[in-house]
Order: sequence, then structure tokens, then C-alpha cells
Amino acid sequence: MAYVLAALGVAVFQACQPGSGTASSQVVPVGRVTVITDSQITAMGVQTAWQAVRLRAPRLTYGTDASGQPVNVRIEVPSSVNADQTPLLVVDGAQVSDLMYLDEIPATDVRSIRILDGQAAGALYGLQGFGGAIVVETKRR
Repeated sequence: MAYVLAALGVAVFQACQPGSGTASSQVVPVGRVTVITDSQITAMGVQTAWQAVRLRAPRLTYGTDASGQPVNVRIEVPSSVNADQTPLLVVDGAQVSDLMYLDEIPATDVRSIRILDGQAAGALYGLQGFGGAIVVETKRR
């Protein structure tokens, strides 16, 4: 079975749930994933999740409009004429349509941020993840 999963571009690993004493298997996509932990965010001294993403995402590009708001946010992905390249934003398991919602999440509320490239996000979210994904887990969850 491991050989079949490897051919599909995914790997399976076992993780122990902290405090529960039980192990669970997760399917993890092969691709580039940047993880930002709450301790790293604290060390950065930033105020919002968006500021943390801007500082730590090595493959993130964006422009700004006249008011200074980010526009054309992209995670390095292969270009496509037909597919939307805007990254998917997922906060506590729910898809959020506006990427600038990241600017409304206080850095102190963030447990972790995962920035997935198009291959990794596509494996998890299908065509919606073609442009990559920013997955935020808050401490409120």
C-alpha cells in the first residue's frame, strides 16, 4: 500500500495526539510546505497573521494597491491560463473567501500557519488548491 501512495504523491505517517495517548494516521501531501508555529510568531513580534505570513513565506509574492493593501497574492506555482492562482485560505477547517481576513487574526490567537504550494494544496483541496493554500489553526479551535 505504501508504494501505491508514493506513486500518488502522498505519504502516510503516524502522529500521537498530545495528551490522548492514541495514534492517528494522516495523509500528508508531497510538495513544499512552510510551517510557522505560535512560538515563531511570538519571536517575530508581529501583530497579525498576515504579517507573519509575509515575513516567513519564502515563495509568497504580492503587490499593493494605492491604499497599501496587498493585491495579487501568489504562492509560487506553475502558471496556468485557465486556473485561478489565488491561494486558498482555510481558517480552523473553514474556507475563507477573502485573503485579507489574515490581517484581522491577531498573532496571539494563532497556533500554527501552514503555507502549501500548489502540488501540496491540490492534493488536499483539489482544483481549489491549485494556487496553493494558507492554512491557519487558531488557539480558539
